Amino acid sequence: MFDIYFVPSSCSAMPEDPRGLEHAGSIDLAAHRSLAPVLDQCRQAGADLSYFDDTLLRPDQVLTMLGVFNANADTLGAERGPRAAFETMHGMLARAAKQGMGLAAFCD
Repeated sequence: MFDIYFVPSSCSAMPEDPRGLEHAGSIDLAAHRSLAPVLDQCRQAGADLSYFDDTLLRPDQVLTMLGVFNANADTLGAERGPRAAFETMHGMLARAAKQGMGLAAFCD
């Protein structure tokens, strides 16, 4: 499972653990894989969210990812799994962007 937490904009280094952070949500490996085309575009734009590495996304990277997700909102079709994964990830990005926060993702 990939657990994702909100981090303040002042956070410049990956937290050692998520204690004290607000949980934004989780995605599993299958969900992450279903988002591979979109996440690859995010990586190319400078916001990498690799499933097997703990990752800190700064607020500007969150905005970059949200823009990529918004641009791809109509490309996933109606398949339930990819659509649910997309909506989950999009929701976390939108909430972080609205609050001006970054995200810290912990792989367990």
